[in-house]
Amino acid sequence: MTGRRLPDEADLIPYHGGFPPGDRWLVLSPHPDDEVFGPGATLAQAVARGVTVRVAHVTDGSAQGDATRRETGARASASHLAVAEPEFWRFADRSISPRCERLRRALRDALARWRPDTVLVTSPVEFHPDHRALALALQRTLRRWLAMGLRRRPPTWVAAYEVATPLRPNLLVAADAGWPAKLRASECYSDQLAFRPYDRVMDAIGTLRSLTLDGVSHAEAFHVLPARTVARLGGAGWAKLMGSPCGVGRRGR
Repeated sequence: MTGRRLPDEADLIPYHGGFPPGDRWLVLSPHPDDEVFGPGATLAQAVARGVTVRVAHVTDGSAQGDATRRETGARASASHLAVAEPEFWRFADRSISPRCERLRRALRDALARWRPDTVLVTSPVEFHPDHRALALALQRTLRRWLAMGLRRRPPTWVAAYEVATPLRPNLLVAADAGWPAKLRASECYSDQLAFRPYDRVMDAIGTLRSLTLDGVSHAEAFHVLPARTVARLGGAGWAKLMGSPCGVGRRGR
């Protein structure tokens, strides 16, 4: 026994709700539905607060349904969340790599066009390879952007969000006000709900995340860091802060 005190709960997870920073958000969604099953309630609440929210769907989602139907669902879900018409990059589902120059060009272009204060992206500890690959592609894009000293202003913040794999959060958003919109938006993805009970997973994670927030039924979890910190950390270091350095994988794809 060393006599060292184990961390208290509040050292490991927030006990007070907060909200991601910034007035202009870019939400990177690996597939049409991740923007809902992940941070959907937060997005609805952000729009109500006057935040400009843009959503980019990176892959076509064709590995789990018809790509056209998934885009139709994404447009309908955007209307329920009150966000702008989403953008579709149409990369092949389950094909993206953090080393893909085409993907990194698309990320640089989106950052230059929309000039977001905050980028929301799936965490690098998600178990779906597209989710991890997108997070790492963003991290490498930011690292190159800052290393080259480009004059265009980079984002200030990166907010990693969870879809199906818990991360270690440093921010919890009380999501009850946006939960009805999130539920309506999730119903737009009927093909995905028929494939797996993502709505039940969404509800379970939202309930779990409310545990430390008094008077809250559902919450959404994020790990928010300055973009410059994400760029410097590297993929493994970034994932380690969220609880799993193995989440990024060894090969980097």
